[in-house]
Amino acid sequence: MEELTVEALLKALQSSDPFVRRDAWLVAGGVGPTALPALARLAAEGELEVARAANRAMWQIVRYAGAPGREMVRSAAVAALGELLLSGLPTQLARDVLWMLSEIIQDWEIDQSVGTALLLNPELGEDARMCLQRIGGENAVAVLKAGYARAEGDFQAAVACSLRRLGEDVPQPPCPKLQPRKTTSVKPVGR
Repeated sequence: MEELTVEALLKALQSSDPFVRRDAWLVAGGVGPTALPALARLAAEGELEVARAANRAMWQIVRYAGAPGREMVRSAAVAALGELLLSGLPTQLARDVLWMLSEIIQDWEIDQSVGTALLLNPELGEDARMCLQRIGGENAVAVLKAGYARAEGDFQAAVACSLRRLGEDVPQPPCPKLQPRKTTSVKPVGR
């Protein structure tokens, strides 16, 4: 197969033939991170099946970039995905981009102010929390701590659970999973 360009990829992804779209997104990884903005536009604005194919192409690029020995490509993909997050994507696509980032970003690349803003975003916060928990590391923990200090209610309890999962001591609020939901005579073991 000849080398796939961004333009050829976009054209193939918009084909009315589902097999042409499938074949295109399956080989999209080698096109590289420069295709991510155009693919995000297509994923946000395209007809349902075209948008789905564009999203799958984005995932292929992320996984290709995250493979061992591709540090320059990975770094470019992280930068492109970070810019996309700040560009006002539709909510579901922004969630997908957060998860894409969580697959390839290094802890030291996390911008704490942006991470905290995403964590406290009512539409993206839960996904941001889980992505930060997945990444772990000092910056991820710092963002979770900053979010914990400003969060309220159930979300603060969820952030506390993530911090505990990463080895941090967070006494309050208690983990909801460990709180009884009904009255019982059973006592905790070892207390």
